[in-house]
Amino acid sequence: MEPWGRLKEEVVRTIEAALRSAGWEPPRRVEETLSQPPDPELGDLSSTLCLELSKKLGKPPQEVAREMVGRMECRGLLERVEEVRGYLNFFINLPSFASLTLKEIEAKGRDYGKGSEGKGKKVVIEHTSVNPTKPLHIGHGRNAVLGDTMARVLRERGYEVEVHNYIDDLGRQMAETLVSLSEIKERPKGKFDHVLGRLYAEFHQLLESRPELEEKVGEVLRELERGGKISKRAREIAEKCVKANLLSTDRLGIGYDLLVWESDLVRSSILHETLERLKKTPYLVQGEGEKAGTWILRLPGEEEKVLIRSDGTAVYTARDISYQLWKFGCTERTLKFRFHSRRSDGTRTYTTSGKGRVVRRFGHADVVINVIGAEQKFPQKVVSSALKALGLQKQSENSHHLSYEHVRLPQERFSGRKGTWIGFTVDEVVEEAVSRARGLMKDRSIRGSLRKEIPEGVGVGAVRFSLLATSPDKEIVFKWEEALNFERNSGPAVQYSYARACSILRKARGRRIRPVSFFELKEEKELLKLLAQYPEVVRLVCERRQPSLLARYAADLSMSFNKFYEVAPVLEAGTEELRSSRLRLVRGTTVVLENAMRLLGIPILRRM
Repeated sequence: MEPWGRLKEEVVRTIEAALRSAGWEPPRRVEETLSQPPDPELGDLSSTLCLELSKKLGKPPQEVAREMVGRMECRGLLERVEEVRGYLNFFINLPSFASLTLKEIEAKGRDYGKGSEGKGKKVVIEHTSVNPTKPLHIGHGRNAVLGDTMARVLRERGYEVEVHNYIDDLGRQMAETLVSLSEIKERPKGKFDHVLGRLYAEFHQLLESRPELEEKVGEVLRELERGGKISKRAREIAEKCVKANLLSTDRLGIGYDLLVWESDLVRSSILHETLERLKKTPYLVQGEGEKAGTWILRLPGEEEKVLIRSDGTAVYTARDISYQLWKFGCTERTLKFRFHSRRSDGTRTYTTSGKGRVVRRFGHADVVINVIGAEQKFPQKVVSSALKALGLQKQSENSHHLSYEHVRLPQERFSGRKGTWIGFTVDEVVEEAVSRARGLMKDRSIRGSLRKEIPEGVGVGAVRFSLLATSPDKEIVFKWEEALNFERNSGPAVQYSYARACSILRKARGRRIRPVSFFELKEEKELLKLLAQYPEVVRLVCERRQPSLLARYAADLSMSFNKFYEVAPVLEAGTEELRSSRLRLVRGTTVVLENAMRLLGIPILRRM
């Protein structure tokens, strides 16, 4: 069992034995009352049980707690328990706990933090899913990095994971891009997705003086929906844009198993099949009055949603429902696939294609996670509800929306029409981060390929961490000085702590590290506790679908190691026993930081 889990289990057993001895029933599960005290002087684990039990027994919490303490016997990983204002505060037996934790890390190494709860289960994660008419700006980057980190964590816990990138090549933005290409003769130069994005912004300025172009956009959009000749041109443009987008995600270490094109989904008849199935339920009804001619999904107790417009075309949400059904393997119709490319991380990426072949291994998920902005909360709820309406209760419950708030500039949100993303694309932000890292390199002894690899790794680490450290439900106001803070609560700070620990181990090379666990400083104990908690953190990220927990943990661990480094001489420790103990602690830190960085997608640099 995980070290921290073992500790919690011993605390629970000790409390439950005291409860049985007293003949008391707990008001809820004992493990739910446990937490870490804010001050380590108050113990390593604390329980609020007696505060809750006092109401039931009609006794003061302190009296209940004192009686509980009198009935407890601490052994194994526990040294003692104290009562403080009704709380039960438990203190670890440091030698036993340190021995357990370090042995576990040394035995498992790269596998420390892995789990098996996902064995035999498949998860499909959809993320990025940017319209193929622009470059990825840093807001899209948040989506991609969240999805990629979640995929890494799920794989770590035993799940089979399939990553999708859904490409809307039929929407209005595609129609506007096609019109802009025909109307604007002087085109900017640069990477293709950047060129398209600038043309799109320029086209919206043109619309202000030539409103008649709206009609042309409408004609192109209708032809795209019908699958006319222009749709072939749209696919060519979109393919070229996606190819450029993938170069951006490659640099961030993000891979995809499958590119799913909306046009292929529609032309496969999966959408038609889905709508026909919904029409056979009592929940998809024809609209009346001003909504005459439409088809509306109307579920008891939920807000209604138009799925088919009066002109017979389906709204985006209808397509999302059909795509969700296919992800779960719940459609008779299917898609065809062909090999697309091998990405820089080694991933073999496939794409849907009308000229491809059926590949049964895609889809058929047990769980689906869609990484989509918070403004899509209602449409995503409609998708889940539609599955329930079709009798797919289990699939509905296993449909998860990893919602996140957007990234914005201090003065405004990113806008494709206004071009406010210019200067803040993923490409530009990563390049700026790498440039700043290059300027901070002071160690002239680093030569050869490392002089390029280190700034690249630091820059990518800075960008990825800045997009992960904030909880997804909170907006990120993008500021250069925070995203590229190389000192604390950042990717580079985590990388630097790891490189510092690696340096100590290099200098200790040749010295025998004895399997002893003798510690005397509070900084050593706090570092040990954090190392012990790593597997539990990874498990919680998986359960809660919240990668920010892992980013914060990595930052806390790096800071804890720095505090340890400042007060605890390692190679110059006073005794051989103390030196070996501290070297084990340093070695354990490198293992855990490396495992955490791998899941966060932060490049691992042994020298900086």
